[in-house]
Formats: sequence, structure tokens, C-alpha cells
Amino acid sequence: MSEAEIYRGWIIEARPVFCVQVWSAGGECVIPIHNAKTQEEALVQAKRWIDLQMKPDIGIPPSSDFQPPDFDDDDIPF
Repeated sequence: MSEAEIYRGWIIEARPVFCVQVWSAGGECVIPIHNAKTQEEALVQAKRWIDLQMKPDIGIPPSSDFQPPDFDDDDIPF
């Protein structure tokens, strides 16, 4: 991870991100995992995301357009 810097009033910082690609009957989805240190840890978190999608009470319709949570507490402006 790089040190944060300010650019044109924005705080920017480079971070390693694992992108886990998953497929279901609803189509393809890419899950960005920001806080995993290894590929194995990213896969565990992706499985946790899939488990959350299987709960009927979360009120999110299955769709490949849905942006999954990244399990990171940071508010990233993009």
C-alpha cells in the first residue's frame, strides 16, 4: 500500500485489490476484495459474499448489475 497523498483536493492512495470473478444463474459478477492479504483470503471473503446473497431476507434481487460489498469500511469516491 502506498502512502496517501493529496491531488487536486482528493486524498489518493494505491492499494492492492483482489478481483474475484463469480458466476451464477444470474450471470457473471466481479467482487473487489480490498482487505485480503492473500488469494486464499480473498476467496474466503468471496464465499462469505455468496453466503450473504443466499439469505432471503436481505432484500436484494439477484442481478448481475448489483455491485457487491467489498467488506471494507473505507468510503472510496469511485
